[in-house]
Amino acid sequence: MFGHEQITQQPVFFVLAVLSCFFTIGYFLGKRKNKNLFLTIFNELIDVIKPENQTHGIIGGTSDYYADFTLKRENPLAKVDAKVTLLPRHLWPYLPIAIIRDKYDKLLIAMHLKYKLREEGHLIEDNYAKSRKAKIANIDKLINANVKWGERDFRIYCKSRKMRDEFKEFINNNSNPGTIKHITFIPNQKKCFIFMIPQKGKVAKDLAPVYQWILSLTDK
Repeated sequence: MFGHEQITQQPVFFVLAVLSCFFTIGYFLGKRKNKNLFLTIFNELIDVIKPENQTHGIIGGTSDYYADFTLKRENPLAKVDAKVTLLPRHLWPYLPIAIIRDKYDKLLIAMHLKYKLREEGHLIEDNYAKSRKAKIANIDKLINANVKWGERDFRIYCKSRKMRDEFKEFINNNSNPGTIKHITFIPNQKKCFIFMIPQKGKVAKDLAPVYQWILSLTDK
């Protein structure tokens, strides 16, 4: 009887051991992949922002990272910081669920201005605007306009036609949004936010025109 139980339990133990080994290997491979991806994103941000100093680190776990950039005194920005949220590639059993729920990696960049901007404004992709995670406060007090940016539909929210026209002029001068999803101006906080999907090799290319445009607005 005792010997029979040992025989029947051995396959179960073997399967559990194989699964444990499989998920352990997956954890370390996924962790390394996320770290390498973040470092690539971090270096591309440096190429665009050209900071005087920079720091980065993990915000807990292995999926959330931060990056802080200090700028030269003559820069119209006080500082720039970024948060990178990557898919949990180290958690193989949970990864398919995360892809369905979160869909993609995320990069949120905050530009802290030394001077208050003229007014609030948003340029947001329609599909992203419809998601639960994209919210605009006081949206009922803003004028809005539909606009085509590249092959995708976007919407402009702002308080004046002048701001609307500045958004449209930027779009006309930059025909491809790339991985940009949302550009936001928050005057009361003296901040501009850029939300994008951080695809390897595309961060600097897609961010650079937006970053330079926002810098140019601070001179107006």
